[in-house]
Amino acid sequence: MAIKAEVYVWQHYWGELLHNDSEQTRLYGFENESAEFIKHQQATITGAGTCFGFVAKGEVACKNDEIHWVIKQDQWFCIPALFDMQLNPETRVVILQALNFQGLYSMGGPIETHGRLRYIDGCSDTLLCAPPLLGDPCLNLLHFPPGIQQTQHTHPSLRAGIIAKGLGLCVTKQAEIPLSAGMLFYLPKETEHGFITTTEAMDVIAYHPDSDWGPTHQQHPMVNRTWVDGHKIDNVGERHQSAEIIQGRS
Repeated sequence: MAIKAEVYVWQHYWGELLHNDSEQTRLYGFENESAEFIKHQQATITGAGTCFGFVAKGEVACKNDEIHWVIKQDQWFCIPALFDMQLNPETRVVILQALNFQGLYSMGGPIETHGRLRYIDGCSDTLLCAPPLLGDPCLNLLHFPPGIQQTQHTHPSLRAGIIAKGLGLCVTKQAEIPLSAGMLFYLPKETEHGFITTTEAMDVIAYHPDSDWGPTHQQHPMVNRTWVDGHKIDNVGERHQSAEIIQGRS
């Protein structure tokens, strides 16, 4: 069941929970801890798109013609095709499907106890699955230490994911929504909100359907560190030229 107070939250779930056509995103959740779904073990993800997932508890086997992965607790994954899942008992997994996007097969984890990057109000963030190109979707770990009272803010696109660990509150204009490990959430774009923690930290896995950061054909580590006569090459023109020649053009 979803609780709606500008924010959607699910404690019990199995299957597709939400479909956002405008932002080309589907949200799936699978858990077999609750009495309603305790006997459920198998599922198939279909559709043309890329799935970003995270196992918050238990273990999942993901299989298609390209892979046969066993993904354990606190690990994330990216699968750019349909696939079958086999869940161990007492498992919780979230999947965000970016429709009509071709991602890269990848997986990683377990997640760390803190983010690698600074974030708002003493929080931290790690970019788990980076956008292959500027503008592409991405998956993040947000770490909220104890005693956080986050500034109210918005995002220009949806945010969705799972509470990986800990406890907290999501505060909106309408409500204070308790959050705990294993719960799924969905924030519509431009929803004003902030997170609060008290004595316990909270880790959140958050999917973004877009990004304003990432590699381009003109700016990426390989081309930036490829030099001709000691200068970065021009990767725009028909023929690669050094920066010195580019700067000398009238």
